[in-house]
Amino acid sequence: MILRPDAVVMPDCSIQPGVEVCIEDGMIAEVRPWTRAERDEAGLLLSPAFVNAHSHLEYFDLKGKLQSGEYWPWIREITRVKPTRTMEEVAAGAEEAARQNVATGVAALGEISDWPVSGAAMAAAGLGGRIFQEVITLAFSHTTIAQRLEACRLNAKVNADASGLPVTLSPHAPYTVDPETLRLLGASCEPISIHAAEHPVEREFIERGEGPIAELYRELGLSFEPTGMSPIEYLDTLGCLHPNVQIVHVCDVTPKDIELIAASGASVAHCPRSNVELGCPVSPVAEMRKRGVKVGIGMDSAASSGAVNYFAEMREALGVAGGALSAVDAWLMATTEGAESLRLGRRWEIAPGGNPDLMLLEPLGDTLGALIGMGGPPSVVRLLHLR
Repeated sequence: MILRPDAVVMPDCSIQPGVEVCIEDGMIAEVRPWTRAERDEAGLLLSPAFVNAHSHLEYFDLKGKLQSGEYWPWIREITRVKPTRTMEEVAAGAEEAARQNVATGVAALGEISDWPVSGAAMAAAGLGGRIFQEVITLAFSHTTIAQRLEACRLNAKVNADASGLPVTLSPHAPYTVDPETLRLLGASCEPISIHAAEHPVEREFIERGEGPIAELYRELGLSFEPTGMSPIEYLDTLGCLHPNVQIVHVCDVTPKDIELIAASGASVAHCPRSNVELGCPVSPVAEMRKRGVKVGIGMDSAASSGAVNYFAEMREALGVAGGALSAVDAWLMATTEGAESLRLGRRWEIAPGGNPDLMLLEPLGDTLGALIGMGGPPSVVRLLHLR
């Protein structure tokens, strides 16, 4: 296959006109000047497709239905509402969310799945990536931890069989999973994705045993000893910081926390619209990337981020960064670094030896900044899968 667009987004995110991309056996063999004047994709821009580094397809049916705007009240509300839905409602919402991800240029995502429906939704939409089957051991007094893990494994098998994608058990957060299970999942060295350092109430609980999470523990008759550590330090002591770990949000962190993440080889998923909606601190993305941390951009769930629009997510990432990130940074996080944050095992760039999924876009202006600023799902003409 030879693709002749009007211009190509190169690995350094420069926009290069006058080149064609030669593909053999699902891999880019050559990027070279046009061998003939006419183009097959005249007027279109070819780029690696977007990677949604953190997704909850299964919350799509809750879009616009939750009233709480602050982090902890929102967590409590979604926890209450989640089990009131039927499997059919969740599955239909996940299927629509998957379709809308594709429509906004996403070819692969890191899906956090609680129900056994995301695998089928991703397969139907043609989405790649990986699925993290969410483990929560808090507040399941009617089952043992072993029974809870077995239920998660059964759901994981359903998702794996439906999607053909890698599915691994993954802890939800350091305050919703007991230390023994965190150690177990961390020691597996399989890819895991964990919400951590999202909001100061998490640090308040883990470090000092105080705040609303502590109140919930008391309501449930659960005990927890303050650690005197930040959530990131706590995860490190439990073996949950290593190169196969993706940490989601990472808003309330210290320079020491950033050093720990960087030294461990763990990656990060940045969810700016969700963070803003729930009143989380601004994630120090630029500082983490300076330290070598691979940071992908995630749209989280429509329940907290709103419309499925990857361009809007990039705009928010640039806005909250206050000038610390450029349009090139955002595009890299949306594509190459997003794939690296999920350990997709593919070279997600348009270069010889690369095998990303691709997207054709209507160019808006002459720069990536203009495309991010004015773009939306209608800008995406189509996706091309190399896998």
